[in-house]
Order: sequence, then C-alpha cells, then structure tokens
Amino acid sequence: MVELILDILLPHNACALCRKPGVYWSRKPWCEECDTRMQESREPLETCRRCGKYLCSGGVLCTECEEKDPPFFIARAVGPYENGFKIAVKILKFLCRRYIGVRMGVMMGKVVANEPQFWPLDLVVPVPISEANLKQRGFNQGEVLARQVARTIKVKMDAHVLVRVKETPSQRELSKQEREANLKNAFQVQHGQKIRGKNILLVDDVYTTGSTVKECVQVLLDAGANRVAVITWATGKGY
Repeated sequence: MVELILDILLPHNACALCRKPGVYWSRKPWCEECDTRMQESREPLETCRRCGKYLCSGGVLCTECEEKDPPFFIARAVGPYENGFKIAVKILKFLCRRYIGVRMGVMMGKVVANEPQFWPLDLVVPVPISEANLKQRGFNQGEVLARQVARTIKVKMDAHVLVRVKETPSQRELSKQEREANLKNAFQVQHGQKIRGKNILLVDDVYTTGSTVKECVQVLLDAGANRVAVITWATGKGY
C-alpha cells in the first residue's frame, strides 16, 4: 500500500538502470530496453542443478557442488550478477532506492513459484545485514526483497527469526576461506519454534561465493529447520 501511494504521488522520471526519460514506478522501475537486455542475458547459459550458478563449461553441477554438497536443498537466482542485474543491486543497496526492490522481489517470487523443487514452503526468511550497514542504509535490502517474494508466493515472512549477532569486516576483499571464517558464529536463530520442522525459503540479494548463504542455512538447519531453499536476485558463474 505504501509503494502504491508513493507511485501515485511521486512517479520517477527516468529508468532506474539507464536513466532513459519516461514515467516509472515500483512495478516498472526500468525501461523496456533494459528489461529486454536483462532477459537476454539469462537465456544462453545453463545453471548448476544445486546452487543455480551459471555454468561456463557445461555439465549439470558446478565444481564446488561436485566437490561438496551445499547445505541448502536448492538455490536459484533471477539472473547473472552482471550488467543490468548487477546495476540493480548497486542501486538498491548503495543508492538506497528501495522502490526498485518491489520489482526485483516480485521477479524472484516468480522464479520460486515456477520451480517445483522449492515446494512446499512454510516461511520466508531474509538474510540479516550488519548493524553498521543497517544504520548507513536505513533498511535491510534482503528484507525488502523477502517481503515482495513472500507476497508473490503467498507465504508468511519473518524478518526476526534469523539475526546477526557478530559484527564482521567487509567480505568484499576476502577469499572464500577467509569469508567462511569471518562469518563463523555471526548468525543466530531466535524463537526456534517458528522454524522447527519447517521448510524455509532464505532470501538474499546476491549469491557469489555462497559463504553468507551457506552459513545462514547451516544455522537454520542446526536450529531444527526441516529443509532450507535459497532464492537470490543474482548469482555468479561456476565452472
């Protein structure tokens, strides 16, 4: 309802991605040309059957999933972490344009709705962000996306079940091993009865090394979740 009111009162006069002039709103934050380019970037590549990364060398599993089963049941993304998909994440997170998260979340929800392996689902849970990032942005982008995913698939969302209990340095410049060590014991489940025996959908913006997602999934499983699936807006490439 809030987004609808803002769309009526304050429509945007440029495409969120390429800045082409026009009338745009939360359900249509970018132009048709940008939308077409994003759709085209999804089509040529196969994805890993488990983690959803775009495969550069064929096959059904990426190297990481062949070497070790991830803790989640399935992970999927709307598109590759490049071009328009990457720009959309940056705009949402760093320019704090929350309105584009509406369209992003709806598209994520449609991926979940159309993939039978996700189902059944009992609860949608966003990946929590650090206190420093929350103060800087004023919102958790994962929660913005999760809310729209939950509305689209008609499953309850709870943003307070999984919490971040340890501040960690930025992950950007760290190796995969350093990221995993950095995140150890960073997350915790509150109100464990809400997830015990349940099938959980974990929501985040990007899946690259998968360190954050895997740590969150393991914490949820250790707290009694029956199964955890993952949906992100964008994902990296695997080999």
